[in-house]
Amino acid sequence: MPIDPNFQANRVPTTYDRLKVWKNTSSGLGIYGTDVAVDFDSCIGDGACIEVCPVNVFDWYGEGADRKAMPARERDCIYCFGCEAVCPKFAIRVTKRQS
Repeated sequence: MPIDPNFQANRVPTTYDRLKVWKNTSSGLGIYGTDVAVDFDSCIGDGACIEVCPVNVFDWYGEGADRKAMPARERDCIYCFGCEAVCPKFAIRVTKRQS
């Protein structure tokens, strides 16, 4: 299932590891990040986004089969949208900041 384009309105924001985490009131891992958001419930951890990102926005989070691509440096994003394009589960949403 693709990331919810309205996740900021449909979920409750909390903070985890200095990133905003958007959680449902129900179970699930949530969506991590704001400008570069990764739905940890949809992410399969294949690393395509990590490989394609020219400015190293992503780090691995977790271990083994449970690892996910964490947008640890989302403020460094140059909005090339490569990560969105290569994600096989459409688990990433990049939103260009308003100036």
